[in-house]
Amino acid sequence: MASVTISDMRKSFGKHEVIHGVDIKIADGSFVALVGPSGCGKSTLLRMIAGLEEISAGELRIGERVVNELPSKDRDIAMVFQSYALYPHLTVAENMGFSLSLKKASKAETEERVGYAARTLGLEALLDRKPKQLSGGQRQRVAMGRAIVRDPQVFLFDEPLSNLDAKLRVQMRGEIKALHRRLATTTIYVTHDQVEAMTMADEIVVLRDGRVEQAGQPMDLYDAPANIFVAGFIGSPAMNFFAATIESVDTLRLEDGTAIPFSGGEGLAKDQRVSVGIRPEHLMLAPGGAPSKITLVEPTGPETLLTLEVGHAAVTMVSRERRRFTEGEIITIAPEPDRLHLFDPETGMRLPQRQ
Repeated sequence: MASVTISDMRKSFGKHEVIHGVDIKIADGSFVALVGPSGCGKSTLLRMIAGLEEISAGELRIGERVVNELPSKDRDIAMVFQSYALYPHLTVAENMGFSLSLKKASKAETEERVGYAARTLGLEALLDRKPKQLSGGQRQRVAMGRAIVRDPQVFLFDEPLSNLDAKLRVQMRGEIKALHRRLATTTIYVTHDQVEAMTMADEIVVLRDGRVEQAGQPMDLYDAPANIFVAGFIGSPAMNFFAATIESVDTLRLEDGTAIPFSGGEGLAKDQRVSVGIRPEHLMLAPGGAPSKITLVEPTGPETLLTLEVGHAAVTMVSRERRRFTEGEIITIAPEPDRLHLFDPETGMRLPQRQ
């Protein structure tokens, strides 16, 4: 196993720089997810770690070795791609042991390693099958088994669940997390799905336009996002935002004149303009709250997702009330006062609040 240290890493295509001085320290044995919208640079960064893209500037260490100039095969990493990339003419066992055959490993060693990977992933009964005889989830397990057989210092996953249906994605999330617990191999996992990142990773790195916006444990990013971008990206459904003014240490005034109680405003100036964020699950039905028209009702079973018209703004609310909501109905809502997030409307950065 090994740590991965990325120092001032940059990538340019011609004169166009796409990775801008990224610094990330990934501890030995940890599971780190790189997340962000399409085009943020997460897959490019992963390919640079893998040796599939040249590093334009900066330093990459795997353990104590600087590997910038090392070819991919010498970096002691194994990568699982979005496409399973299995050889259709080879059996499951032959696919998993292919890298060992290239290294001229003995038959006994190959059988031992393939057998271990098959037991780890529940593939023992499938070893003689060809890829076309497997389901999507089974093919992805074979791709993971091929990586395990190599016994690398670092696993790299590039959106490995994107081709699976919703139910299978949930199942495979659990399997990958359990696999990491058993093997304790340093893992870097790229995904655009922040729910995947929240449920699987020890640490999340949020990227935008080739820069790190915030890195930290999943619930730290959820509870204390560093800026409006992270606040809006982490969490599903996404956070709601309003323009407001500080009226007093415990009152905000929205643009439509609605007064909202909040806590932790001692360090903020009266009449200071702020952007207020509130997560959908931290809105509640409240007599005397803001009148809100329901425009869309989406029941999911344990909760109901409501889209509301509050003044001129569209607001999302998650209700766990066991009642029937109807479109066009007027309800009154209020935020939980200690659950508001305040940001500078000019810079987008989080404003200090007393907890």
